[in-house]
Amino acid sequence: MKVLAAPGDDVAGTLVTPSGALSFRTASLSAGKSAAQGVSPDRVTVRLEVNGAVIDHDIDYAAGTMTVRTVDRVVIDEQDRAVLKSFQTELGRTLPTLAGGQRVPKSHDMLWRLAEMYSEVPLGKTFAAEWVVKRGDAKPIAPQARDFDRESSSIVPGAQALNRQPIVAAAACNEQGGGSFTNLHAIVDVCDDDRVFYRSSAHDFCPSHGYSSKSVAYGCGASSCPGRCGAGCGVGDGLGAWYQDCLDHDICNRDHNSQLGACGDEWTEAADDYAFGAISCYTTCH
Repeated sequence: MKVLAAPGDDVAGTLVTPSGALSFRTASLSAGKSAAQGVSPDRVTVRLEVNGAVIDHDIDYAAGTMTVRTVDRVVIDEQDRAVLKSFQTELGRTLPTLAGGQRVPKSHDMLWRLAEMYSEVPLGKTFAAEWVVKRGDAKPIAPQARDFDRESSSIVPGAQALNRQPIVAAAACNEQGGGSFTNLHAIVDVCDDDRVFYRSSAHDFCPSHGYSSKSVAYGCGASSCPGRCGAGCGVGDGLGAWYQDCLDHDICNRDHNSQLGACGDEWTEAADDYAFGAISCYTTCH
């Protein structure tokens, strides 16, 4: 990956991989003009070009929206997915501010969030002319979802979990069950790699089964960091947003060994968590 010079806090660059190429550039704006270095912008735009396909992003922080635009219809194929997964890895290694702590320019932060989001983009995902992602309002956590959330629910690695049979409830296969904005780190310390936490996670996998929920392990202490918004534990080793919709997407992919469109609605529901979720785990997970 090559990172090129850009004005202010903005960044641009290119990535070449065996599966193809990607270029990126950001623009930070305040009151419609380019934001000076060190000034927190009102908006950030990010252009990604993946194997010739252009995807533009416009993040309005005051409105709490991220608008994704394409001029031509874009369909993610296997080569695109491979490039985007490499983008997550290489950006985390190359962009020094990502490892520098909690004060990150918004342009860098948004580029990194997009790298995390697209590292899990479903194969065959189709982008139309415009997609508006709105920062979700936190929904109340249903009582049954709290069964395994308390500190007492954690277990030390190697200990036996007693009476933890999965709670499964099936509903209609309508792909309408998710879409919360629930910060898992606000419930338990997901960054603690000495404990495993449990809570309800739900997804559908049409036509195999309808909407169903069960208790699952999550947090830094669980294998592959379920609940983190991005592939695996990430280059930052746990650093990221930890949200319910990302957990649901992780479990759908794990249970069905699928990165295909059948878990695509869970990925779409998690888009606001990728874009606007609070970042946690500034120490390593494992």
